[in-house]
Amino acid sequence: MAIIPNCAKCNNFVPATDPQIAKVYSGQCMKLEWPYAQNIPKVDGIEGECGYYEGDGPAILK
Repeated sequence: MAIIPNCAKCNNFVPATDPQIAKVYSGQCMKLEWPYAQNIPKVDGIEGECGYYEGDGPAILK
């Protein structure tokens, strides 16, 4: 089982607003590959802990 960061509760996460993009991606992480934004897939997310989590609750979901 993959460990997926709790991106949606992170301050560095920007939700996808375009309806076509939102079908596949939940949003973007603005910190993981700064100065670029990395798309976070809806189905699998990203594997492991990113080290940039800033938000309420646990950094990971199992």
